[in-house]
Amino acid sequence: MIVILFFIILIKITSAHCLGTQELSFIYPNSTRTLVAELYYPSKEEGEVKTHTHGIWIRQNYTKNAPLLSEKTSYPLVVFSHGYQGDRFGQSWIAEAFVKKGYIVAMIDHTHNTSYDHSDLFTYTAMWQRPLDLSHLISFLIEHPTWGKVIDKKRIIAMGFSLGGITALWLGGMEADRQLFKNVLEKRYSRWMEWPEHDKEKARKVDWRLATKSYYDSRIKAAISIAPDLGEGFASTGVNQLKTPTLIVVGDQDRVTPLHTISQSFALSPLARLTVLKNANHYSFMNRCSPLGQRLTPYLCQDTTVRANVQRETFKMIEAFLDKTFPSPSVHK
Repeated sequence: MIVILFFIILIKITSAHCLGTQELSFIYPNSTRTLVAELYYPSKEEGEVKTHTHGIWIRQNYTKNAPLLSEKTSYPLVVFSHGYQGDRFGQSWIAEAFVKKGYIVAMIDHTHNTSYDHSDLFTYTAMWQRPLDLSHLISFLIEHPTWGKVIDKKRIIAMGFSLGGITALWLGGMEADRQLFKNVLEKRYSRWMEWPEHDKEKARKVDWRLATKSYYDSRIKAAISIAPDLGEGFASTGVNQLKTPTLIVVGDQDRVTPLHTISQSFALSPLARLTVLKNANHYSFMNRCSPLGQRLTPYLCQDTTVRANVQRETFKMIEAFLDKTFPSPSVHK
């Protein structure tokens, strides 16, 4: 009897609610673009929480299409935008951490700018498509017959990494400067001069006024921007259009989106709080690398010994920011 009781206690100690995932897709309004998102959520199923290799990444175990933990609870929603040539799996550690605290997380694939479907032309001529993608994802989810019933519409958070970082800032209200944004894109994507002539012609006809439009989404109540890119494309007048409480996180070893660029641009808004992580580079905010990742993409894996600690510290700062932004009792407390 004592042995049985000990076994039951052991199961309770080593088990936890599993991570459920579900792939969702929808057609972008008035287009032929199909947007795909991975939904991460607390599941009813129980089991020991483990990690496993998933391609070049290490991820927590998950159950596809598992039942939601409770259909009577309202869950805060995080919508996440990946970086240049990223995808909906490269920052799953963030989703795993949020789900553990009682959130639903939707990580989108920005069509034509992912690890498996990429077009430099689309990136150059339609960077501002990213915030529109997330806004339509929010609409899709809150109108969804199942997920719309459990999303807390008063606690929707926009989050992103690198190019996804400026996506979150755009949604929070920041506006780019027409000439500065054009200049920085031409600097970063100068290889477009090597494109075929018909692509060059499309690049010449870009309406850069689209970069200066407001992509503010009032449904978003907080924004989290990790290592945001293209800071040189935003002047103080546009940065000061930020309307949403925002946390900006950057590593002190970041060479892709260096601290000085961010502190001299995005962090100038009174609504933006800048946090600097020690011993963190640009890719410290991606999943931990598997042995395969260390062989195939070593440039993504150079901080293997400190990455787990960087990510723990990052999420602590995110939690503190959200506790201050949403001080009333909520699911994540």
